[in-house]
Amino acid sequence: MGFRFQKRIKIAPGVRLNISKSGVSTSLGPRGASVTVGKRGVRANVGIPGTGISYSEQLTSQRSKRPQRSASQAAPATKPAFSAEAKEVEAYTSYVDMLLSIHFETGQPVDWGTILQEDLDQLAARGPNAEVARHKLEVFQPTWLDRLFRREEAKRRELREELSKAVEQDKVVLSEKRALSDQATRVLAGDESTWLEVLLAHQAFDSIEQFGNTVHAQFRNGELTVYVEIGEEEVVPTEVLSLTTKGNLSRKKMGKTNYYALYQDYVCSCIIGAARNVFAILPAEQVLINVYDRSQADEPPIKGCIASVRIRRNELSGMLFELQDSSRTVETFEHHMNHLKTKGFRLVEELV
Repeated sequence: MGFRFQKRIKIAPGVRLNISKSGVSTSLGPRGASVTVGKRGVRANVGIPGTGISYSEQLTSQRSKRPQRSASQAAPATKPAFSAEAKEVEAYTSYVDMLLSIHFETGQPVDWGTILQEDLDQLAARGPNAEVARHKLEVFQPTWLDRLFRREEAKRRELREELSKAVEQDKVVLSEKRALSDQATRVLAGDESTWLEVLLAHQAFDSIEQFGNTVHAQFRNGELTVYVEIGEEEVVPTEVLSLTTKGNLSRKKMGKTNYYALYQDYVCSCIIGAARNVFAILPAEQVLINVYDRSQADEPPIKGCIASVRIRRNELSGMLFELQDSSRTVETFEHHMNHLKTKGFRLVEELV
């Protein structure tokens, strides 16, 4: 059993000197709320006199920290997280993700009904740009400097010129809106040539064509049909890139099953993406999409239709595209598609 020694000496009101075996410290503050400063640092003490209840917390410490190993000692040497190899793998992964997510986003939906309901007569009577310029002219008040330097008339002239320009701007806007209103009338009436014109103007299939594919739309037997011709350039990678545990680049040939599965998902992403963009831009209730490429399962490969899919608007409603496999999604629609896991696409007949 060890002996303890502690003595408190009052130096001044609220200041006490504490002497013990561990050393000397100083306490500052009244009883029940003090701060002790010693070789171990600064400690705050709070208590309720007469109850035996107290709380103490170390605020600072004079103890030296244990030396830490350097990064080179703590772990084996590896390449930096943002090495050229890591960036190449990241670019590869992003590219594959892009191939599989063509259908995730669509163009801005067009509400042709709202366009048609806009009151153009009111716009013609009171153009918004002219209204702003006219108000500025009406409330203009010259300052004393304007009067001193005789700039009042010059400023009024500038405001009148602004008003004239604003009137011309409103005329252009009105002309464009009238043309758009006329187009909305034809779109809602189901005019086939206008539908094709609108798809072209809105660049409906840019996300598919960026991979070297050719896309065009036409009406066949009264049905809107989109034709997708897969480009000649190899878009789907045939290798798998990854990093080793030491950060080196690993480049391996992709297995046939994985390659053909990735190719099918890419094609089906194009199909769903085309349909979603059509429904965003036009009031179509269904669209037929035919995809053409060289058959992978035939020797020699033959160019023809590898997928023909009819998609109805209501079939896409409520789908969580980010969580669903594009190939399996396409198989839930009316379709002709013959895909073999180890051989790829075979030619099929177009839906009629």
